[in-house]
Amino acid sequence: MRDTTIELQGRTVAYTDIGDPDGTPVLFCHGAPMSRTNLGDQDTEFAEAGLRVITPDRPGYGGSSPVPGRTLTGWADDAAALADALGLDRFLVAAHSSGGPYGVVTAALLPERVRGALILAGVTDFAWPTAWEGYSEDEKAMMRLPDEQAALAWGERNLAEDGSDLPAPDRDLFATRHVPHLAGASKEAFAQGVGGYTQDSWVQGRPWAFDPAAITVPVLVVHGDQDTVVPLAHSEHTTELIPTAEPRVLPDHGHITVLWEMPDLLTELRDRA
Repeated sequence: MRDTTIELQGRTVAYTDIGDPDGTPVLFCHGAPMSRTNLGDQDTEFAEAGLRVITPDRPGYGGSSPVPGRTLTGWADDAAALADALGLDRFLVAAHSSGGPYGVVTAALLPERVRGALILAGVTDFAWPTAWEGYSEDEKAMMRLPDEQAALAWGERNLAEDGSDLPAPDRDLFATRHVPHLAGASKEAFAQGVGGYTQDSWVQGRPWAFDPAAITVPVLVVHGDQDTVVPLAHSEHTTELIPTAEPRVLPDHGHITVLWEMPDLLTELRDRA
């Protein structure tokens, strides 16, 4: 795994580069709180599938510079700048959980660059009233704060992580498989403090300021049938917003275990694209 940084648009972007260096490029949008090493133990699997997976830290996470006032739509510019710097003309997009909207917006706003998109257990547009169902009152209160500064102050006062509410397949994963990279990726998310994660969560609560119906490339919207972290309804709603989206529910999968289906799903998506 190559783990490095690059200077783009006057700031530092940290990213990892795994799999086949000559394979089909994939830009992966990590979840929250996660970071660029989220997929660290799948290097061999991606290489065997002929995939090169690049995962940048979003602003304020890990080693990437914070960007006060950033927006979801601004991510498309970041994605294009990174792809340009790495010499990538066209690429696939994959995204997980809170990274889901970043995958959708990239496909919508970079139609000439994105060949296809894979959205795994992704959150949907919070302009949809039902999107708020299943989230704690604290989470909803923070995402509904009037501005980013209020959200950052909330994060400094209240942020705490607890994995006890993970669905059974995810608990089994941690009990039976050695996956230290996930704990490391979560810890790295807070390398600069809670700001990146809190900002990410607040941005997540804003209505989408782009049209997902503009997407014309193949999109797989995938969700584990036992996911208790992001409701299945989120994937169902995202599928309704994208004309080219195909929904897929994976049996016996939770919120995290779906990540290990990525090599096969991306191979399928590449073949369609």
